[in-house]
Amino acid sequence: MKALLEIVDQLLYMLEANGEHDVIAPEHQREAVVTLEAMAREAVAMAQAIREELDARQADVSDAARREELLQRGLEAIAHGKFAHAEDVLAAALEEFPDHHEYYNHLGLIAWERDDMTRAQGYYARAASLCLEQMGALDLGWAHATARSYLRALEGQALCLYRMGLLEHARTLFETLANTCVPDYQGCHYLAGEISHLQGELEDAVICYRRSPVEPSVLYNLALAYFQQHDLSSSAATFIRAFMSNPHVCEALLGRPVTGDGEMLMDGYLSSPSYAREFVEACAPLWTDQVDARAFMARCFEDPMVQRQLRDELRPASFSSYLAAHPNSASEQLAHVHGLALQVLERIMY
Repeated sequence: MKALLEIVDQLLYMLEANGEHDVIAPEHQREAVVTLEAMAREAVAMAQAIREELDARQADVSDAARREELLQRGLEAIAHGKFAHAEDVLAAALEEFPDHHEYYNHLGLIAWERDDMTRAQGYYARAASLCLEQMGALDLGWAHATARSYLRALEGQALCLYRMGLLEHARTLFETLANTCVPDYQGCHYLAGEISHLQGELEDAVICYRRSPVEPSVLYNLALAYFQQHDLSSSAATFIRAFMSNPHVCEALLGRPVTGDGEMLMDGYLSSPSYAREFVEACAPLWTDQVDARAFMARCFEDPMVQRQLRDELRPASFSSYLAAHPNSASEQLAHVHGLALQVLERIMY
């Protein structure tokens, strides 16, 4: 474009030099022919470049449509539980587009569903690697599609490593996800804390649990960690908060019949007996040998003041609903729980 503009400028100069005449002066005609020929060559070259750019853009659009079409075929098969067909579709798609990280992410999901953690971990690791290559040194931000795919790949890889018993590597990935500050991955603080807890690193476990979004699993495991650190006051207060969030977990941990059908509590699944049973199954390695901790939890749960608090104030609302419904601030309510815990400790310890 620059060269063409220079030629046009040169031609205009010659026309201006001719004054008001309609023809170029003889002494400038040869130069004008050369200039016009150069203009024609530049115009042809520009047209060719524009045509190639348009073709490339059209190819990119076609490729993107084809990539998405193949991905959607795989997703449809996954949605219908046709994992073998989905795997075939995505494997064939990789032959056309070997750099498509989402194909690897979903192949990882298929392997996960088939309980093949080794293959799933490999697929997720490959997806993460491709995402990093495509992100390069660009600061895309976590809202960018490729960055989101990278986070999903890391999460899948971390969960596979956890299932495979490779806890140290899994914890590193969970901490990486949690530290991105993306809200969807703040729960990874809990998983990193659980691994620290399993490894006997109680201080690290407490730090991670306290950074996690508050839900029953976090509170019960945090209370256990406090007990193991011999911080009975914090343990009792945290157990009471845990009872308020889901009392069924305590019943399940104590091997008692889980009472109620979960409909009395307002927070749905988190307050339900189903959540309690799943928590006990998932956290069995932490709780199985903790006889003293379970006995301490039972005494806190059975204390008349705690039972009255649960019966009179927290049903049909769970702890989070209770805080939202009362005019006092959350910090005041937590102070009330700690005060109650101190009273319970005086009753059960002395």
